[in-house]
Parts: sequence; structure tokens; C-alpha cells
Amino acid sequence: MENHSLHHKDKKESCHSDSLNVDSIGLQNIRESLMSYKPLIVILVFCLLIPLSQIQPFEAEKFMSYFMGYFFTFLSLFKFFDLRGFVEGFSTYDLVTKRFQVYGYAYPFIEFFLGIAYLSQFNPLLINWITVIVMFVSGIGVLNSILSHQKINCACLGAVLNVPLSTVSILENFGMAAMAAYQLIFMY
Repeated sequence: MENHSLHHKDKKESCHSDSLNVDSIGLQNIRESLMSYKPLIVILVFCLLIPLSQIQPFEAEKFMSYFMGYFFTFLSLFKFFDLRGFVEGFSTYDLVTKRFQVYGYAYPFIEFFLGIAYLSQFNPLLINWITVIVMFVSGIGVLNSILSHQKINCACLGAVLNVPLSTVSILENFGMAAMAAYQLIFMY
């Protein structure tokens, strides 16, 4: 009888250690996933904090424009470090660049000028329309690639930093399109 209870105790510890092992594997996967997005997370934090430090008192509409301006500007910067590498990566999933490679070369400039336009508040109506169109079309390409289970890197940070193409990329594209659409609907 004593032997039976020891066996039962060992079985409990074994199940408990398996549970710990599964939990640690899950935590390791989360950590690895977060590390793969570290560059994008850092940029996102900067894009959130810089406008918060500039806008006193806080105005949601101005914050949104500044956030979008910094986000576009920072993302375009990484694409310029290796423009050819960016175009090669971008052409694997972007609908327009697949057909017209010159668009891939123009894209970082479009992002940069959108960023500057948001920061300077240049013609918000036009800039928001351009953003909705560019980001929506780009988002469709990302969505198609993810739905077809392609394992490719997102070109959002150029060819310099490797970030996997995933739902984060979908949120990035459609999120920017949604913020621009929000501004079109509620601000003009």
C-alpha cells in the first residue's frame, strides 16, 4: 500500500513537471515571438511617446496625425538603407510591386512624404485619401500572402531588420488605413 501511494505521488509530480515543461515551452515561444518583433515594437513605442511629449494639452486628432507621421517616417528610413533589398522583399507579397517593380522603389518615398505631410499637417484631406488607398492595397497583399501560408519576411523595416510577415503586418497596414479613414469621416 505504501508503494502504491509513492507511485501515485510520482505520477502527480510527473504530470506537474510536464505541465511546467509545456508552460515553459509556451513562454519560450512568446518570448521568441516578441523578440522577432522587437524592432517594430521599439519603433511603435517611439511613435507613441514622441507625439505625447509634443501635444499639450492632449488632442486625439493631432496625436493621431503625429503618430502616423512618425510611423511612416521611421518605417521609410529603414527601407532606404537597402532599397534594392526592400523591393525584392516587398515584391514577394505587394500586389502593385509584383506587377510594377518601379512602385516598390517609389514606396519608401511615398511613405516618407506621407510622414512629412502628417507632421506638417499638409493638406490632410488629400493625405488621408492617399493613405487609405496605399495602405489598403498593401494590406490586401499582406493578407493574401498570410492566407496562402507563405513564410516570408515583412519588408516594413526594409531588408535591414527581419520581421516575419504576420497578423502584425495586417494590423499595421489596415490600422493605418483605418486611422486615415477615421480622420476623413470624423474630421472633414
